[in-house]
Amino acid sequence: MARGGINKALVLAARDALMARGLNPSIDLVRVELGNTGSKSTIQRYLKELNTNNGDESSPRAVNEQILSLVNSLAEHLIQHGQEAVAEERQQLERLQEGYMQELAQLRERLEQSKATASLLTNEREAQRQCERQLREQLQDSEGERQQLRQLVTGQQQLLEERASQVRSLEEKHQHTREGLEHYRQEQLAQRRQELRRHDEQTEQLRQELRSLQNAQLIKQEELVAVYRDQERLLNEHRVQQVTLRQQDQMLRDAQLAHQALNEQLQKLTTDHAILRGRVKPYLLQRREDRRHLREQARQLETLQRFLSQLPP
Repeated sequence: MARGGINKALVLAARDALMARGLNPSIDLVRVELGNTGSKSTIQRYLKELNTNNGDESSPRAVNEQILSLVNSLAEHLIQHGQEAVAEERQQLERLQEGYMQELAQLRERLEQSKATASLLTNEREAQRQCERQLREQLQDSEGERQQLRQLVTGQQQLLEERASQVRSLEEKHQHTREGLEHYRQEQLAQRRQELRRHDEQTEQLRQELRSLQNAQLIKQEELVAVYRDQERLLNEHRVQQVTLRQQDQMLRDAQLAHQALNEQLQKLTTDHAILRGRVKPYLLQRREDRRHLREQARQLETLQRFLSQLPP
């Protein structure tokens, strides 16, 4: 708080106090007595006026009354100044404490939110990893089924080739038989007809088996196409899951960085709070010293008032 300006009454009281202690009221001593306030030129002007007017004020009663008035004015001025300084410093300290408490509460709330977000992201990442493991297992199972289907198709193709080879062999045999029957047509006509019927039955049976195998091969090929499609779908889902997992990992890293920044900011504010408390401590000590000084001045004023009351009227 800025000190108020000095006046003639304060200079007079300071001069009289120095003279009462047996000191010469110089400009520097008067300024120290006034609490190091006021310019030296102003103090010199007031001292000069007081020295000039000293011969005019010859009445002891008037002098006593003026001194008493000056003393009372000085006491009120000092008391009011001390009370205002103490009140202002107290209000400033309370405002600082309230501001830091509010900021500390906000930081703690943000820290709790950051912790909750980090926990949620961790749980989601664990769920995504579990889903990814399941997709990998399904993909491995699908790969095994595809290998089995390939082996089955390969076996069916080999079987078809064997059947075709048998058909060709039978056709060749049939051709040889027909050539041989040309020589024995008359003798073995009945036997030839019987063999032809048996051959036709076997050929038809083989053709039916060939059609069945071809149909089975078509069915297996369709199943294999379906397996390929499922595998492609699983691969796409796996890629999407990997992208989602990378995004969530990035979010988790961002949340951890924000959490670390909040911790650092909280630590900084705690340090600043401790520093401000250290800065406020000298003001509190100064306030105690001012109170002690005020009490000392009050005792001096009381002594001066008793001294003035003992003066003859």
